[in-house]
Amino acid sequence: MLGLGLLAGAVLQTPLPAQVRDTIPKKKDTTLTVAVPVGPTRADSLLRDSLAKRDSILRARIRADTIRSPLAHAPPGSELSIARRLSWSRDSLAGSGAITVTDLIDRIQGATTTRGGWIASPAVGAYLGDVKRVRVFYDGFEMPALDPRAGNVLDLTQVSLWTAEDAVVEQAPDEVRVYLRSWRVRNTNPETRTDVSTGDQQTNLYRGFYGKRYDNGAAFQFGAQQYGTTPPSLFGEASDQTSIMGRLGWARQNWSVDAYGVRVGRHRGVILGETAFDVTGDSIPHVESSRSDAYVRVGYRDPDVDPLWAQAMAVGSSYKYTGNRTLIINNPKNALDSAFNTTSLDSGAFRSQYILSVGSTRGPFALSASARESNAGGKSSFGPSVRATYQGEKLSAIGFVEGKGFDSTSRTELTVRATPLSFISLLGGVGHTSEQWSDKQTTNTNWVRGEAGLRVHGLWFLGGVVKRDSARLAHPRVFFDTTLALIHDKPATGITAAIRGRLWRLIQADIWAVRWTDTAGFYRPRYETRSELFVRTNLLDRFPTGNFGLNAGVMHEYRSGETFPSQTVRGGVDRTVGYRTISTLLEIRIVTATLSWQFRNVLGERYQQFPGFVMPRQTNFYGVRWYFSN
Repeated sequence: MLGLGLLAGAVLQTPLPAQVRDTIPKKKDTTLTVAVPVGPTRADSLLRDSLAKRDSILRARIRADTIRSPLAHAPPGSELSIARRLSWSRDSLAGSGAITVTDLIDRIQGATTTRGGWIASPAVGAYLGDVKRVRVFYDGFEMPALDPRAGNVLDLTQVSLWTAEDAVVEQAPDEVRVYLRSWRVRNTNPETRTDVSTGDQQTNLYRGFYGKRYDNGAAFQFGAQQYGTTPPSLFGEASDQTSIMGRLGWARQNWSVDAYGVRVGRHRGVILGETAFDVTGDSIPHVESSRSDAYVRVGYRDPDVDPLWAQAMAVGSSYKYTGNRTLIINNPKNALDSAFNTTSLDSGAFRSQYILSVGSTRGPFALSASARESNAGGKSSFGPSVRATYQGEKLSAIGFVEGKGFDSTSRTELTVRATPLSFISLLGGVGHTSEQWSDKQTTNTNWVRGEAGLRVHGLWFLGGVVKRDSARLAHPRVFFDTTLALIHDKPATGITAAIRGRLWRLIQADIWAVRWTDTAGFYRPRYETRSELFVRTNLLDRFPTGNFGLNAGVMHEYRSGETFPSQTVRGGVDRTVGYRTISTLLEIRIVTATLSWQFRNVLGERYQQFPGFVMPRQTNFYGVRWYFSN
């Protein structure tokens, strides 16, 4: 601006022109001349100095935006299905409408999620009726269920989905595994993203990300999320949750080392059961707790592409509960018992894991082996595992063998998908689990998954089966229902059907249904369907720069009544009533800002997923995600 001012003053003082060469380079190798008068030497030199300074600033900014060697990350998750992929990048994960991991598991045939309300309430997932058959792996280590009040079942609301760089949900024959890898940054220009959302039930959510790489290979990342929500007073009190993540690391060529941590602190108000006939149902007590997962990792090369890679990790996971005692004495008989039930209680749990992994990736073939040692409460376990994956055009396969870890379960699996013709695809999988319980009993269970698909034009029609032997089922004590009992459930067989692919022009379809052959299975409705029609496009013919994106969809979900074992209800079972919901999702991206709006339960259905706890009616949730660099 100083140079332009001097230029204007010099033009007014003298009419004699001269020529100087502009130092700002253009796209073509040409010389741009600017007419300036002959004036005092000081003005001309200041002009050249100003232009030279501007030119050096531009060159410095170009040099600053460089890409450094990536920090190590876990081997990529893999899954096999027909006509769809249950994997998401960072952007597509944010655009999926998933607020918690529970929303991702809802997409799996044979899996049933159970919530006690809106996003602050407990949530668990079950596969083929077993709540211990949903596991979450974060950056290569399994997230243990540390809350002793949850009965060794992971509360999915404690998983930091917002920190993920990518996600894969694998439907194995015997379980559902969720693989999350945390966000990494590679550019030396600072990378920033801000998410702000609000909605019904006084819900407000904020997220912020910052990451930067340095010229020497060092890395710094920080992020935070906070949300608060208040349901109608009839169903409970206000809740809030704060999560923070941080990473310090260094990477140069083939080697990297980093320290990473994520902490989730929550205040969950009491969740009241539904009131009927002037009798208030059971309730979930309020909780003040925090969970932290942290690790130090040393990595050699990249598991995604390198023919030889290796990693070593030391992981620590802790859970701390501060609040009032809950149901220590179920039926207090005197004042001392009552006082003991309401006194302050500080308790915690800690588990360490030491993981050594080595593997190889060569084109479509990937092989990895891991040794995991876990320590908690003075006890240790050692669980080796081997995983082999082949992803080809005509044939794909996943083989997995895992020894008994801290969940006392060993697994053997094999899943194969064959596509002999472009319009025919076959998928089959078998698995065997052996689980040892605390009472020294051991259960051995066989699992089967099969599916066949036929493509007609752009649409796939599929039919299949999921099956397991009789099994001993754990119960979701995370809902603080002490009347639930461990049971031996009879064999279960589910018949599946699906339609996937292009329905018409830009409209895509993902529709599936499950029907169980028995009528009284536990933790699974006999009929369950999920239908989604969606459009995802960047309209490149209209916006060739790629600065526009549209993501719109409508979802329909249906469940018949679900059965839960109970020690107090006559007949030994408790039930929920069937329901159906319709929800919508709309996202519009303009350059690097995305406007998002989802409307859940449009029809205002009143329903329950766990007996006694009402799910929210119509719920709007909308906001903006804004990514920018430097």
